[in-house]
Amino acid sequence: MKTIAARLLALLVFLGAACPAFAEEFIRSYHSVVEVAKSGELTVTETITARAEGQNIKRGIFRDFPLYALDANNRRTKVDFNVVSVERDGAPENWRTENIDGGIRIYTGSADRFLPTGEHIFQITYTTARQIRYFSDYDELTWNVTGNGWQFPMGEISATITLPQGVKATGTAVFTGPLGAKGKDARILSEGNEVFFASTRPFSVGEGMTVAVKLPKGAIAAPASSQEAGWWLRDNLAILLSGGGLFAVLLYYLRAWFAVGRDPAKGVVVPRWDAPEGLSPALVNYVDNRGFSGAGWTALSASALDLAVKGYVVLEDLKNSIVIRRTQKQAGAELPSGQKTLLSSIGGPGETLTIDKAHGTEVEKVGKQFRAAIEKEHRGKYYRSNAGYIVFGIFFSVAIIVATLVFGDLDESAIAAVLVFGFFAFFFSILSIGIGRQFSRGASLSKRIGGIVMLAFAGFVAFSVIGGIATQILLDVTHDTKSLALAAIGGIVLTNALFLFLMGAPTPLGRKLMDGIEGLRTYLTLAEKDRMNMADAPAMSPQHFETLLPYAVALGVEKPWSLTFETWLATAAAGAAAASYAPGWYLGSNYGSFGDRIGGFSTSMANTIASTIPQPVSSSSSSFSGGGGGGSSGSGGGGGGGGGW
Repeated sequence: MKTIAARLLALLVFLGAACPAFAEEFIRSYHSVVEVAKSGELTVTETITARAEGQNIKRGIFRDFPLYALDANNRRTKVDFNVVSVERDGAPENWRTENIDGGIRIYTGSADRFLPTGEHIFQITYTTARQIRYFSDYDELTWNVTGNGWQFPMGEISATITLPQGVKATGTAVFTGPLGAKGKDARILSEGNEVFFASTRPFSVGEGMTVAVKLPKGAIAAPASSQEAGWWLRDNLAILLSGGGLFAVLLYYLRAWFAVGRDPAKGVVVPRWDAPEGLSPALVNYVDNRGFSGAGWTALSASALDLAVKGYVVLEDLKNSIVIRRTQKQAGAELPSGQKTLLSSIGGPGETLTIDKAHGTEVEKVGKQFRAAIEKEHRGKYYRSNAGYIVFGIFFSVAIIVATLVFGDLDESAIAAVLVFGFFAFFFSILSIGIGRQFSRGASLSKRIGGIVMLAFAGFVAFSVIGGIATQILLDVTHDTKSLALAAIGGIVLTNALFLFLMGAPTPLGRKLMDGIEGLRTYLTLAEKDRMNMADAPAMSPQHFETLLPYAVALGVEKPWSLTFETWLATAAAGAAAASYAPGWYLGSNYGSFGDRIGGFSTSMANTIASTIPQPVSSSSSSFSGGGGGGSSGSGGGGGGGGGW
């Protein structure tokens, strides 16, 4: 030991004299003593002589140390690490640590105390374990002495590896230079149970030195099976929690779906010219969409048309607004609840409900009352959302994700990746639901075209994003279970989003009514020749057209139904009706054809209503704002880097 110490001192004196003293910050010497215990624990003392000029090194230096390494099977493992002491210029120094991506950062010094200009000797002592790699016929310590992340150049680097008494190295290696380099710019000296490494040139920023010592098999005690099991559990807890959680969540949702979420079998759809069970137009919209479409404004529009056809109101299509005017006809008990509420909102005979921007707040209130009246009477009769199952599934999933983040030993970057995985999983789930609805039976041509565009966009994004993620997982999976844990968390989010759409199901009554509604939609969109071939179908007439027009609006097929009537008016069979037809319930401009006037009006009515609703006031801006070998430099345990603060 004395011989090595003497040689080290001579080397330090020589290199210190050779290193010019510029007014810049640099590390004059970096020496690490690694004492290897029989148990495999390392006690490391790093002595760093650094020049401080008050530029980057103001209060002290910081040392970054990785908390993950690769074992003999190239698997990513978490190492043990504990700071023992920190000194500066031979006296104890204040220090603190903070977690960084994949490791820990040790700060020397205090925030309220600045260092004098000049050289300072920093000494950091720490212990670490799980750094020995156990191969079939030998053991090995590969130690990244400095790491390749230092912010300063280094004059010289040296390391002393002290093995247990009686243990001699059977092989040594050194690697110098940037990360991945295999330079040999160092001397190696072995004496007894010690191996000394010393660099032979200065090092630039980003360069470092890694040393390797080959040991006889069994020289270092291998961990007991119980300890290995504990380590394995710690290393894989994230994937065990997230992967097992994904399986549990999927199993829960599948069982719940089989129990309550499966749709009853569809019946035979037969074209029909009336609403099933005497449903009102608003209720047809409610049942067909498993809830209101268009926030309920389509149903309100259909109800207003139905009231107009029945003579309770008159619709006035003005240039800048729509006016619903109450007539003298008294409301009877036969009116459905939604229409009664709408009439009540309009008021007595002669009073009006104006739909424009100026009356947006009033229209919004009317809409809420209208929807509430229908939902109060019919909620749960035709469709069950099974919200309780979904709420429990979401709570269960959140608990699994939180447990993975808390106990799975994921670093900050992994937690950030969880958010990214969750976002994309939720995005693609919602996008898939939207595409599915666009292609659902009864969707209009424009919605189907929109679905194709969405599908193409989703395919492009999915190929780009998911392909990149899958590639990263495949590259990392051999030594990093973190990627699999993140994928499992993404799967949990995806499962919740998909079953949010799948869990709801029609009741047997709702399924029966949906089949009848589909038959009505079929009739309203049939070609004239097909409609005429239907047995017992009523003949087209103004009364028949007007009776079914509100239902056509509720189902989004008012244009083909209006054009069918217009075609009938153009035939000789219409006779005098064609010349005299002018609906008394509709007072509007006479532009274009009848199909354009009626179909276009009823199409835009719901959009007109929705556009009048006041939007929330933005508060995002200020009120005062204006316009060689298997190793390389950087490999092995240890490593990291450092800088000044």
